[in-house]
Amino acid sequence: MPACAAEATPRYRPRAASNALKEIVEDSLEELLRSWDARFAKDCGPLPRRLRGQLEAFLRCGDAHFGFLRLRCVSPECTQKQELILPFSCKVRGLCPSCGQRRAIQWAERMVEEVLPVVPYRQLVFTIPRRLRKYFLFDRSLYGDLCRAAYASTRDFLRKQTPAALVRLKRAVPAMVVVPQSFADLLVPHAHAHAICSLGLFSPDGTFHRMEDVDFSGLEAVFRERVLGFMVKRGKITPEVAEAMRAWPHSGFQVNFQRKLERDDRKGLERLLTYMDRPAVSLRRLTYRDDGKVHYQGTRFHPRLGTDHQLLSPVEFMALVTTHVLLRYQVTLRSYGAASTTFRKKAGWIERPPVDGPPRSTFGAAALPAQSPPAPVSAPVPAPPGRGGSREEESDFLKSRKRNWARLIHKTWLVDPCLCSSCHKPMKILAAISSPEQDDVIERILRARGAWDPPWQRAPRARGPPPPEPSTRVVSGETIDPQLDADDYYERPVTREDS
Repeated sequence: MPACAAEATPRYRPRAASNALKEIVEDSLEELLRSWDARFAKDCGPLPRRLRGQLEAFLRCGDAHFGFLRLRCVSPECTQKQELILPFSCKVRGLCPSCGQRRAIQWAERMVEEVLPVVPYRQLVFTIPRRLRKYFLFDRSLYGDLCRAAYASTRDFLRKQTPAALVRLKRAVPAMVVVPQSFADLLVPHAHAHAICSLGLFSPDGTFHRMEDVDFSGLEAVFRERVLGFMVKRGKITPEVAEAMRAWPHSGFQVNFQRKLERDDRKGLERLLTYMDRPAVSLRRLTYRDDGKVHYQGTRFHPRLGTDHQLLSPVEFMALVTTHVLLRYQVTLRSYGAASTTFRKKAGWIERPPVDGPPRSTFGAAALPAQSPPAPVSAPVPAPPGRGGSREEESDFLKSRKRNWARLIHKTWLVDPCLCSSCHKPMKILAAISSPEQDDVIERILRARGAWDPPWQRAPRARGPPPPEPSTRVVSGETIDPQLDADDYYERPVTREDS
């Protein structure tokens, strides 16, 4: 009987130590750093000082030759005494598909389970014209201004949509999360922002004022004025250029608001948040060909490039990817209004998150289901373990959050790496072995397991010479039409191949 159970239980297998993106980075890193100023600095901006360290850390990600955790089943009832090694991850933001996808899943889960109230939401995508996008390559602090402009525009727009009898809502704010993105479907630089916004406003006491029938078509004009204002204030464009852009028949600014999320669709909200913070490169669409070219397949036809894919040399591909690697202190996940920490503290939502039922509402209270739990603001809910308890409890909570990787792996792959596949008991972490301090220990263990194959001793993959470049490349003319400049604004289901 135990043998049948062992066969039915899937065993966790760590991801492969190498992939197409790692091979591209390894083959083109030195040439990229050597030729950046001459070939790419003019179009892609300055080279971040920490880029070499981030790319080298990515090459070590998931490779047991650079350190790992050693786990073993210590249950006296287990006959197999399974042992497992789990390689360390790099946690490089904006580059590693595996670490980026895990980070996105963890953030989306926390937002849904601890922060965002149970109300309807609308997905908003804020787009700026190509005339302004290049400034974001040379000054990444503009992404913060873009997010603040998106929130302020939405807040002021919703306040103006309230009935005249509710003038007291001047201090009310929506619950809004904004995530800036620097890439489009084919990894071309494309500064824009994804956001979710509550369909209604929250008073300072936490009362929700529903506004489900809002028409967001007028938000584009408000957003345009905000963006042009901060671009002039930051000295990126002159007032004359801003005035000329206001006169364009197609402004290039766009706010897409087609998707609505019902208040009970929490799984859909979590999937959308995961998509908003997804890594730039999808391994499912990336191919490193034998002729030395990199093929990256898009999900739709790109009107400006005149193609649905990119076929580049490894150095050119890495130059595109480098513009999306996040800097050390670059913030990408921004919560505003009722989703901010300041508002949640004042409303008492830190200890009692409003995620178990709809909050107290001024409109349509009778329409709420009778079985819905009362609002967390009026009916206190016991705080979960680790919130505001003793130092010992808080320490346990923080430790559990640090071990969150195992739960996320189980959630995504339905396999718990900390459980023995034979007896289903938790395995014990015996040691954390790191490089370069314990390189000799790493070599002895991997040799004993028959897994010693260090990357510095592997023969590089043989590739033929690249095909000759075409004499000319046909590219469609530039446009300022927002419909033609739209690249990839809508949710694509996240697949396992993306990680």
